[in-house]
Amino acid sequence: PHLENWLDAIRNRTPLNAPVEVGHRTVTICHLANIVRELDRPLRWDPVREQFVNDTAANDSLNRPRRNGFELPA
Repeated sequence: PHLENWLDAIRNRTPLNAPVEVGHRTVTICHLANIVRELDRPLRWDPVREQFVNDTAANDSLNRPRRNGFELPA
């Protein structure tokens, strides 16, 4: 239902069932869990800055190379 609601919102400019911020925060938790598991150590997260606290290696894993045509704007 979320995908259908998202497509309807694009087509008809109707509201989403869940606010975008909720989706962002939800997927952030999933990504953080994967990074912690990959690095195999405790990490501290700053939700305001959306960065790990004093951890360059962990912050480096917040971004990844993009395929051609899917780059983020500068």
